[in-house]
Amino acid sequence: MTLFIIANPHAGAHQARQVVEKIQKDYPQLEQKVFYTSGPNDEKNQVKYLLDAWTDDDRLLILGGDGTLSKVLYYLPEDIPFAYYPVGSGNDFAKALRLPNLAETMDNILAESTREITIFVAQAGVLLNSLDLGFSAWVVNRAAHSVVKQMLNRLHLGKLTYILLAILSLFKNPVASVQIKKINGVLLEIKDVYFFSLANNTYFGGGIMIWPSSTVFDANLHLVYAKGKNFWQRVLILLTLVFKRHQSSPYLKHQVLVSGTSLTFFDGTLLSVDGEIIQEHQISLTAQKRKIYL
Repeated sequence: MTLFIIANPHAGAHQARQVVEKIQKDYPQLEQKVFYTSGPNDEKNQVKYLLDAWTDDDRLLILGGDGTLSKVLYYLPEDIPFAYYPVGSGNDFAKALRLPNLAETMDNILAESTREITIFVAQAGVLLNSLDLGFSAWVVNRAAHSVVKQMLNRLHLGKLTYILLAILSLFKNPVASVQIKKINGVLLEIKDVYFFSLANNTYFGGGIMIWPSSTVFDANLHLVYAKGKNFWQRVLILLTLVFKRHQSSPYLKHQVLVSGTSLTFFDGTLLSVDGEIIQEHQISLTAQKRKIYL
C-alpha cells in the first residue's frame, strides 16, 4: 500500500509542507508519494501523475483548502475514496463534517473507514459547499486580490479579511440576478438579490452558516436568498447569518432543490463556487456519490 498525497503548498498559511513532513516522520513504515500543486488549476496534472502509479491497494490524502479539494475531486475517478486534511483559510467543508485531527485522519485511512457523501458536478467543476452570487461572490473576488488577506493568512487571521469585506459590501450593495430551472421544468427567476447561495453543505466564508440542515450526507441542495433593498436590510441579513436566525428571518427565502437543477446567469454576474471565482453563462448540477475516509 502506498499513501499518495496531493498537497497545495500555497493554501491558507502555507502549512501543507509541514503536515507532509509530520506524516513522513510519524509514519516512516508507510510508503508515501507526494504531489505538490505548483500553480492555479494544477490539480489536473497532479491527479494524472497519481493515476499513472495508482493500484487498488493505495490510499489518497488531499491537503489544501476547499478550492483544492473541489478541483482534485473534479478530475479524480468516482470510485477512489479520499481523505482530506484542511490547511486552507476558510475550511468550511472540514468544519461542516467535523473532520478529525491528523492522527485520527491517518487512523481512518489505515483502517479503510469511509462514509458516503454527495457532491454536485457541473461542466465548470465540483460543488462541495456552495455556489454563491451577489454579496458572497463579491467578497470572495475582492479577497482573492487582497494584499491584506495574504498578510493576515501569515498571522493565521485570514478570516478577518472576509469580515472587513462583508462590512464594506453593506455600502457597495453588490447584487445579482439568475434564472433557475428545476428538475420538473419550473422556472424561477430571482432578480437583484444581495445574498444568494445554493448550498450543498452547512457553511461558507470561513464558518458562516448558510442553512442549518444543509449537508453533504444527503442529496439535497438548499437555495437561500435575500433582496436587501436598503442598507439596514442588508445589515439585518448579515446579522441573521452570523447569529444563526435563518429560519425566523423575514428576509431570507429558502427552497430545497435536487440533482438536475440548472442555472442561467446574466452577463457580468460574479459567480463563486467553493470560494473560487468562475465565469459561466449556464450550469447544470448533477449529484455524484463519493467516499471519504471518516
